[in-house]
Amino acid sequence: MADIWTKGAVIERLKEINSKGFIPVPQGMFRADDGIVGQILEREFGVAENNLHLADLGTYELKGMRKKKGKTSKLTLFHQTSTSGMTPRQIFDRISYEKPSNRDGSLKRKLFTTIYGNKFNRLGFTLRAQGVSEVCLYHEEEYLATWDLTGGKGKINQVLFVLAETQGPANSKYEQFHFIEAYILSSPKNIYDAISSGAVVMELCIDQPTNEFGKKAPHDRGPHIRIPVKKLSALFESVERVL
Repeated sequence: MADIWTKGAVIERLKEINSKGFIPVPQGMFRADDGIVGQILEREFGVAENNLHLADLGTYELKGMRKKKGKTSKLTLFHQTSTSGMTPRQIFDRISYEKPSNRDGSLKRKLFTTIYGNKFNRLGFTLRAQGVSEVCLYHEEEYLATWDLTGGKGKINQVLFVLAETQGPANSKYEQFHFIEAYILSSPKNIYDAISSGAVVMELCIDQPTNEFGKKAPHDRGPHIRIPVKKLSALFESVERVL
């Protein structure tokens, strides 16, 4: 397989992957999130999982996601923690809430929230773009933290975004994926404008059992910078379907 991928080679490989139909989760690779979709896709393209700020597939950053019928799907552009101010854990310690687990009813401390740049959310969070490289998080009118998105922006210059239908029990090692739809996203616009308009959002996803609160580190999935799939054109000048 070529080290540097051309657009034509990518499209041909996508057709080959599509022709395989439903692909099972390889042994030892299972994970219960959209990360498994990208891992299987990377395996099909012959590249190792890459979470560094480097491009997969030569000039393409590879992203895979389940295609969910009737639901608003969001593409994770990148993960990034705060660069100054409070850490996500400190924010969790101050502003998390208690809620029973959906799985077993046990009490959890949680901070699952989507934060916008054009309004305050129900927990009182909002984002404010600052300068040419930073976005700041506020709770009501209190400054909490700053994110420098310079590094993350380098991951979205040209994205190969692939959606998969699934069959079998969801989020299990028996789930299978059929890659049916793909887009090349290129020529990104100003991400800070997209944040200010509310198109690009930040999601905090942190939780832990209530009886461990303040005693052990919570499960922090890392702040996500995301965009709804239906709003991709708010961030990318070109959204080209290639499968």
